[in-house]
Amino acid sequence: MESLSLFKALFLGFLQGATEFLPVSSSGHLVLAQHFLGLTLEGQSLLAFDVCLHFGTLLAVLAYFWRDLSALFLSAFASSQKAELSPRESRTFIGMVVLGTIPAVIIGLGFKDFFEQLTHEPKVAAVMLLITGTLLLATHFAKQERIGMKNLKAWQAFVVGVFQAIAILPGISRSGTTIAAALYLKFNRDFAAKFSFFLAIPAIAGATILSIDDLKHFSGDMLFATALGTLVSFLVGYACIKWLMRIIRKGKIAWFGVYCWAVGIVALLCL
Repeated sequence: MESLSLFKALFLGFLQGATEFLPVSSSGHLVLAQHFLGLTLEGQSLLAFDVCLHFGTLLAVLAYFWRDLSALFLSAFASSQKAELSPRESRTFIGMVVLGTIPAVIIGLGFKDFFEQLTHEPKVAAVMLLITGTLLLATHFAKQERIGMKNLKAWQAFVVGVFQAIAILPGISRSGTTIAAALYLKFNRDFAAKFSFFLAIPAIAGATILSIDDLKHFSGDMLFATALGTLVSFLVGYACIKWLMRIIRKGKIAWFGVYCWAVGIVALLCL
């Protein structure tokens, strides 16, 4: 088995942090980068490395939204007077996040082995990037409405969750599909982004927990490189969340669709 060089670990950590939250598919970019960089780790080790990078981005979203999350849970379970929502509204919204997570749990657990095999298929990732690009470009025609945290309906949360489940495919952007779906459903831009990020927390945490046993397949010389890659994914992920929130508020997310199309086409031509 080829050892994981510091350069590759840092590069893939940067790539994960930059693409996990930007709507361009972290899984698709990692599959393509691993293919073109010649990263030939054994299957379980490769998956474990990816899990560590995802853990870094999980910490990033928790760090960025810690005020929103703490206010939400304090309102729901400690009756905080400073919260935007009433205790009942807070508990209802937490339930909406749980509801939106269910489709990904069902598909992730039911088809885990199938999706793991696709992490070795760069052509699949390239084609899925084209689909992601199309979904993002279509948001240009979505009309912004006033659906937010207080008037979110259960069926809307579930539909966004279905789009998140589809994003288990490498090349389908989780943030891209969920934000796009939310905009199609007339969410206001800021809430569309926040709901997408809140859905990411249980999704990434669940994937990390399910795959934590793969960490035993690391060799000693991989651990240091993986730790550095995880740190980079955290720092870059945090910066990208901050940047993406500004882009979404300006209504410019559709431009990421052009990027996804460009990467997908170039990848298909080079494979």
